[in-house]
Amino acid sequence: MDEADGIILITLKDLGCEIENETIKDFDSEMVYKCILAYLRVINEQKVINLTNTLPKNMSARVNACSLIANIIKDSGFRSELSYHNLLYPNVNDIRKIFIFLGQLLPKKEVESGGVNIQKLEDQICQYLQGCVKESWIPYFCPFSKRIPGNYSTATLFTTTGGNLRIPSRGRQLKVTPGLEQYYNNYLEPLTLQTNRFEDIAPSVFEYNLSIYAEAQERDNEWNNKGASSGMNPIDYRKSKQKQVLSKMNDSIRQSIIDGGGSINNQIGADSFLDVIGEFRGNSLDVGGQFNRKKAFTNELSNNNNDGILSTGTKVETEIETEEQRQLKRQTEIDALQSQIDEISDSIQTYNKEMMDFLSLMRQSESENLEQDQQREGLEKQYKIKKKTFSLLDDAEGNMKELQSLCNQTSSNLLEMSSEWEKVRKPIIEKYRSLKDKQNNQADETKSKLDRIKEMRVLIKKLVSEVQQKDEQFQQLQDQYKQAPKDSNRSQYTRRILETVKNIKKQKVDIDKVLLDTKNLQKEINTITDTAVRTFELVKDLLYNDAKKDQTAKQAIKSFAIIDDKFQKLLEIINETGNFQNNILTLNSKIEHVSQKTNTLNSDRVVQDLKNIKSENQSLIKQIKTLMEVQN
Repeated sequence: MDEADGIILITLKDLGCEIENETIKDFDSEMVYKCILAYLRVINEQKVINLTNTLPKNMSARVNACSLIANIIKDSGFRSELSYHNLLYPNVNDIRKIFIFLGQLLPKKEVESGGVNIQKLEDQICQYLQGCVKESWIPYFCPFSKRIPGNYSTATLFTTTGGNLRIPSRGRQLKVTPGLEQYYNNYLEPLTLQTNRFEDIAPSVFEYNLSIYAEAQERDNEWNNKGASSGMNPIDYRKSKQKQVLSKMNDSIRQSIIDGGGSINNQIGADSFLDVIGEFRGNSLDVGGQFNRKKAFTNELSNNNNDGILSTGTKVETEIETEEQRQLKRQTEIDALQSQIDEISDSIQTYNKEMMDFLSLMRQSESENLEQDQQREGLEKQYKIKKKTFSLLDDAEGNMKELQSLCNQTSSNLLEMSSEWEKVRKPIIEKYRSLKDKQNNQADETKSKLDRIKEMRVLIKKLVSEVQQKDEQFQQLQDQYKQAPKDSNRSQYTRRILETVKNIKKQKVDIDKVLLDTKNLQKEINTITDTAVRTFELVKDLLYNDAKKDQTAKQAIKSFAIIDDKFQKLLEIINETGNFQNNILTLNSKIEHVSQKTNTLNSDRVVQDLKNIKSENQSLIKQIKTLMEVQN
């Protein structure tokens, strides 16, 4: 233990603890607290960052600090019992165990070779290889590649110049837009023919995908920034935004027509603008769409404005009048369309009701037809039977004779068939019974096998659980072995091990000597007892022989019996004394073991700490009373 204490003291000095004592026995609670705190700061500084360097003077603070340290050590994997009193009133054996455990948790020292940290170099190599694996492949002619220097002016990527690519859409747009699916199937060119050159296919597709992604990203950003706070769902928000965009487009188109005087060029520009928008929305095939109605509206405005351009004032008045007329016309059209829609919806509802009525009538008629068909089939069967009976009534006696002969023939046939059936039935029944017995035996065997299989499964589960526990224990021990410090002084440990082996050999020699002595003593005791018993029997026989002739021999027999009785009592007392001595030795060893645990537990110190706690409690009670009086 002195060598273990020496290793612990060397470790504590390396950790920066100022130790004046030469053994752990002289450590007090203050020194134990400082040493354990030094260990924990090296192992995990974050857990003890709030603890002070010395034990607090307040008793409650001391208990809290020692409890926190004890919990940290337990969480680190310390298996023995540990509480705050083991640190406030330290015991040599417990403190030695704690120091040895914390020494095993200390991190490894960095091994330097040639001024280069091997671990850091390995980490850098791993990071470089991971970066090379995760890096995306870049062509050699790409200007962003740093692998091959050179002139990359001939490696420009071109996209299609004939407009954006048209890729068929899917989902709701195919159902909403009539004829769009037919257009995609019959008229839309393949993707490879929409570009001017074959080399432009990939860049054009990249640009198309990037534009879709950018548009979706913009929509998501706008919804996150503005749409979520509007209180609407995404569909309603898109519809409201679409209405706002359309209204702004109407205003801009109308303003451009007014500013340009409704010229033909402006009209053509507006038409092309509306065509582009229609293509973007996928509604270019819709002849009566919203943009076509807007175009007709702008054409009317331009015609009216061409006729009314005389002066600036008159132009503004005619524009205002045409706008009012346009609103009135639009309102009347909307009302008329709404009335038509209402009429059509009413007619659809009436048609639906009539159709449901017709369906119910049709189902009812089908059920009636089925019942009538069943009745008809039953009547047809009855008719056939009655027809046959009526045909037999013409020649009743002849028919009766024929029926009698048929009955006799059928009865004879039945008897023959029954006899033949008995011949066939007996082997079948015997075979059936044998098979049934065999099946019962197989069922019993299968049942026993199933029971055995269940037992084997239970045993397998138990073995699997044991194997898993052993694997977990092995993994835990392997992790502990990996975490254990490998840079400790091997010479000290080897010297300790050799000395321990020498001590064990010496103890073994001493134990062998003691065992040999006990064997020799046992042999001597056995020989002495045998000689004593023999001499006792011999003396007893001699005395009995002499007692017949001599009176003194009778007195000798009585005294010999008394001596024998006392000798037996003396043997019992000696055996009890030996048992008592053995019990005393065991109790002394237990007392020594307990005293080793409690030798440092100073009763005077515990009493003093108790008095300090009581005084602190009294002061706290006084403070509480004063605060309550002040509040009242």
